[in-house]
Amino acid sequence: MDFIARMFLGLVILVPGSALAQGKIVEEVRFGVYQHDTPIVGTHRESGADFGFEALSPPLWSNSAPRFVLGGIVNTAGKTDQIYAGFAGIWDFAHHIFSADDAFFLEGMVGGAWHDGKLDVRGTPLAQDWKSHGSRFLFHTGFDVGYRFNPTWSIALTFFHISNANFTQPNQGMNDVGLRLGMRI
Repeated sequence: MDFIARMFLGLVILVPGSALAQGKIVEEVRFGVYQHDTPIVGTHRESGADFGFEALSPPLWSNSAPRFVLGGIVNTAGKTDQIYAGFAGIWDFAHHIFSADDAFFLEGMVGGAWHDGKLDVRGTPLAQDWKSHGSRFLFHTGFDVGYRFNPTWSIALTFFHISNANFTQPNQGMNDVGLRLGMRI
């Protein structure tokens, strides 16, 4: 947990500052609050809420290209935390609904994650309160349904999933659902 907390703090302090440099590395930062290991989808074992931070690059080669994502999620109950990286693609499906600059959007993300949770607690007393992830490195996927108020601010309903995709056992995947506020810088 100590490593995750330091990494998350480093992201919060250093990444937005780097976006102010002449070569814009970061185009958007996002802050989220999520239900950890949600019972809405899957088996719920781990407790607490999650706080997340993401930094997104500008589109990699054109305005419609994917963006690089670097993020972290910290659990309030001391359960599984994670850092992740990957690529996100966005599609605006409705424009100019309430103002000249707004839009509704869908976004998908795929990448990898490192976590500090449990690898295998099956058959132990910890199995009631922890997921068994089977590997430190997992796949991280997610999607958003959101609304962009203007070119700077957005809000999205977010779903994340981590698992090892059955490359090893056990593979008790975990899902988070929540809200995320985005700010383009």
